[in-house]
Amino acid sequence: MAAFLECGPFTATDGENRVLFEEVSISLDESQTVAIEGPSGSGKSTLLRHLTALAHSPEAEWWLEGEPYAGADLVAWRARVSLAAQDAPMISGTVRENVAFPFAQRSGRRKRFDEGAASAILARVGLEAIPLDRDVRTISGGERHRLALARALLWDPQVLVADEPLAGLDPEIASACLELLLDFAHRAGRLLVCVFHDPTMIARTDLRLRLSEGGLREVS
Repeated sequence: MAAFLECGPFTATDGENRVLFEEVSISLDESQTVAIEGPSGSGKSTLLRHLTALAHSPEAEWWLEGEPYAGADLVAWRARVSLAAQDAPMISGTVRENVAFPFAQRSGRRKRFDEGAASAILARVGLEAIPLDRDVRTISGGERHRLALARALLWDPQVLVADEPLAGLDPEIASACLELLLDFAHRAGRLLVCVFHDPTMIARTDLRLRLSEGGLREVS
């Protein structure tokens, strides 16, 4: 049986033309949380961008549930395999407009924005006191960070790829957000791929992959 998600091979270099990783392929099953580990500068964030087809390797292929994606189809891939970047930008406007934004895009036409579901997710990341009509320019950096996470979860992609989604959050809020991510990951037809630096968070994941010396290996 084919894996839920398969992609690669990926090769990437840094700004000084130093090879970060070479011919890395990924094969993952659904309903699990996968941690990508590795030393600073090993290319973890770059690998996440390749996985979500935001960066490109000429020989790479992307497969989800046995279906191939290439060329113009990669727009649909990015709707199904979505990146929650650590510095995910906010659009000008209200909290509501920011969490609803993906649903207004071409790839979101088959999904419907649910304000009740948005409020429930915002409450779980500790933003229940912020009105949906609040201008995002008036909320703090940490609140915007959590708002970006809530937006990614509300979009509900099949695969959520998150780069340090809990960095900078206080322990209580980080713990609540981690539980939300784990709940997402363990549903049928879903998969979470994360970069975490906190060992206690890494210990909660189902599979650990280490990026080092140009390759990706399972951590036993």
